[in-house]
Amino acid sequence: MSVPETTVTESSISVPIAGSAAAAERRSGLGLRAWLLTATLFLVPLATYWPATFHEFGLRDDYSNMREAHEELGVIVKFCASHARPIYGWLLQATFGQADTVHDLQCLRFMSSLLLGAISLVSFRGLRAVGWSFGASLCFAVLLALIPSEQVIAAWAVGWPYAATALLAFGAFFTVEGALNVGLSGGGRGRAAAQWLVAIGLMVAGGLIYQSSVLFYVVPLAAAVIVQRHRTLAQTARWAGIHVGFVVGTLGLAYGVISVLYAKGVFVKSGRIAFEHHWGEKIAWFLQETMPNALSLFVLNDNNHRDHALYFGCAAVVGAILIAGAYLEWRRYGRSRGIVWLTALLGLPVFACSVSLIASEHYATYRTILAMTAVLLCFLVASIGALTISWGALSRRALAGVVLVTAFITAQHHVYALIAVPQGNEWGLIKAGARQVRLGRSHPRIFAIMSTPADISTATIYHDEFGSLSTNSEWVPKEMFKRAMHDLYRDTENLDSLYDFSLGPKLPADQRYDVIIDLHRLRQFYTDN
Repeated sequence: MSVPETTVTESSISVPIAGSAAAAERRSGLGLRAWLLTATLFLVPLATYWPATFHEFGLRDDYSNMREAHEELGVIVKFCASHARPIYGWLLQATFGQADTVHDLQCLRFMSSLLLGAISLVSFRGLRAVGWSFGASLCFAVLLALIPSEQVIAAWAVGWPYAATALLAFGAFFTVEGALNVGLSGGGRGRAAAQWLVAIGLMVAGGLIYQSSVLFYVVPLAAAVIVQRHRTLAQTARWAGIHVGFVVGTLGLAYGVISVLYAKGVFVKSGRIAFEHHWGEKIAWFLQETMPNALSLFVLNDNNHRDHALYFGCAAVVGAILIAGAYLEWRRYGRSRGIVWLTALLGLPVFACSVSLIASEHYATYRTILAMTAVLLCFLVASIGALTISWGALSRRALAGVVLVTAFITAQHHVYALIAVPQGNEWGLIKAGARQVRLGRSHPRIFAIMSTPADISTATIYHDEFGSLSTNSEWVPKEMFKRAMHDLYRDTENLDSLYDFSLGPKLPADQRYDVIIDLHRLRQFYTDN
């Protein structure tokens, strides 16, 4: 799937002084190529998620975060800190505090898309730095922007810190590599120590934002293991062990920091912060839910088992390609390299999901498997490159083109049809009800009939991410209605005291209401998506 690159070496562009004009022209051409590549990597997520980014909607937590960021300062930070993510809470407080209306959430989603573009760019440059070809690096970087994990990040306004965490982790890996290289070259100890401190700071900060995303550190590690064949088995084990130990150590340090804050009473620890004790159940959960989600790549899991054959079929095909890639590595480069490849293929994706594995919860979501999916994508791109090495350049480019276009269309459809549109429908019903309220009357009474799982407007639904309902809850409709009233009457003081809002599964027969919002009407928007 990789595209052959045009090799540009230092000797090929060196010219005599008399040819300085030609050299300058070549450098200008290379600079233009770099700018075009950068623009492309940023434009892919922007173009993919554009329809959803600028659709008017929020997703459950968005509504409460907006209210709390303006009316209850510190609540978001305390809540996130109770889940060991204090910096995440601060980031949400800072950004949601700038959003006055649901329309303003577009800015946060746009920022997410820009951050996803930045992840693609640094991934491309990182893979090139560790030895990947231009074509393989480009394929990986573009596909990375389109996987379901990044689809969720692009669609959910609260998700932009997940992407920022991945960038911190990526930077930490190359900072550690720099420190190791300084040590090997006999450079200054002060410089190496400074780099280690910077890397520790990046990882600890990431660990206090979103622990699952900080394991994106493993992605460049996997990419380097794949192509750097100059190390022996022992050297690879030692080098990878340093990186794995660094990740474990820094995440342990981050946990130590938050534990001290709990002990000092700065924050209150949530009951959800607990370690797994039932390892048999957790391994079964990992193999049955998390692993297929990562392997199936662009085919979504579905609570209703729709397209289940396609979902598991895609996971099986990807698994077969990965096994074939390991076999070819063994056959072409020897037993030692085969062991390295196979060990990394089996171990690194599991390590990239280690936070979810050691946590006691058994809730598989795409937003928690970004690192794991990216690691598998690394091996997939490399395996396809090995399997198609005998193909002509045109055939390999055609294959890459088909895969990239299919991934683009699929990602855009998932985010727009399964998140933006159905969530926009829910927001539209709530907002329409708010418009019917006449505040001039004596304390208007509003009742919302809660939606049920049967009211989904899409055929595909997966947990709280794709095709889900926000209003099938006792608290989200209240937050949505408050936000709708705020958006309509922004200059009215003590707005909540001017009306009564209540909700329930059905309309009380013995009560009269001025406005009734029937959320069962969501089923009228049903589409076979």
